[in-house]
Amino acid sequence: MADTTTARGNLDLYLRETAGRCWSAGDLARALEQARQAAIPSRLEEDWRRTDPDEFPWDKLEQVDALNTVHDITLRALGSGEAAGIVPLEPRCEEHCRAMQVIAGDDYDAKFLYYHKALARDPVCFRVPKGFHGEPVELVQTAQGPGLATFSTVLVIEPGAELTLYDRWESGKNATAAIGRTEILVQEGAKLIYLQEDAAGENGSLYRRGRVQLEKDAKLEWYAATPGAAWHAARLEILLNGEGADALFKGLFAGSGAARADHRTHQFHNAARGRSDLMMKTLLAGRAHSVYQGTIAVPRQSQKTDAYQQCRNLLLSREARADAMPKLEIIADDVRCTHGASMGSLNDEPLFYLQTRGLTRWQATVAIASGFAEEIIRHVPVPTVQQRWRTLVSRTIGKAEE
Repeated sequence: MADTTTARGNLDLYLRETAGRCWSAGDLARALEQARQAAIPSRLEEDWRRTDPDEFPWDKLEQVDALNTVHDITLRALGSGEAAGIVPLEPRCEEHCRAMQVIAGDDYDAKFLYYHKALARDPVCFRVPKGFHGEPVELVQTAQGPGLATFSTVLVIEPGAELTLYDRWESGKNATAAIGRTEILVQEGAKLIYLQEDAAGENGSLYRRGRVQLEKDAKLEWYAATPGAAWHAARLEILLNGEGADALFKGLFAGSGAARADHRTHQFHNAARGRSDLMMKTLLAGRAHSVYQGTIAVPRQSQKTDAYQQCRNLLLSREARADAMPKLEIIADDVRCTHGASMGSLNDEPLFYLQTRGLTRWQATVAIASGFAEEIIRHVPVPTVQQRWRTLVSRTIGKAEE
């Protein structure tokens, strides 16, 4: 009884100290009750057929502690400027934070989102002012337990502004479970280059939800990298709501050991003359397992749409696995939409060719696997991020024979 009383006291104190940034104490208490009442997603849902939501550590989420459950934020310009001047933070972020983090009543992942709302600390809310152009900015969010680790990025790019943001999420000590949410609005004629990286740890569990809304002539470039985790599920929705919106996504999962990552992407073309281009690549060693599910949806009003979706998987070990399920939902009749998936291991023919040019078999393996990942990395516009991701790839290749 004493342990239960102490745990409840820690939780109550945690909620009181968290209240007031975006949500009132009453909002947080209601969200916590909704999280407890919401059902764990069903394996009958298409998104959850290959990843078991029951394996997420639900029983550990409420073990938060006001003193030891921490969310640290660092923000700096990747140049000579001051980040605080480049990307003004909202003094109080209710306007965008509350409006953009609405949870739909029929969302079958609502249990994750309500727990995130109830237990998230220090949501990061940016407003990039109209017409702004500046240096790339690095945002590092580090969360550590006990209990649920949370990450939150809410970003509004005003008309005509341009921003490059490197947003890195790291689960620190004792963080066995993490939930993160990214909500982005790119307004008319604005451009965002978003570099996203997560590191939940080899024993950690991560659920992340991302949504980007693009207005007329808005542009998005989203580059992502992850080493995966013991349990990992990520859903990304790109909503091209304005005519002429343009979205590019290039993602990389470089996993080894028992790492897994389950990515679900949705390209919603809700207006005419939109363009989207998506490439997901996985490089897998050891017993790593990748799941990719992607959808392109084009309703009748979205004529002149140009959409592309591709998932490519390179297996470096016999026990590595990959599942890829791209899908089209097309009603408009004047569109160009293509999708596909490929899967393979290192073939003897290219390995032999490189060996005839003087490379050892291992050097040839490194060259092929590195080149496979480089198709994503070379497009990243920040050299320091490129190097971090190349290091991730090197670690994965180094375990290719496990």
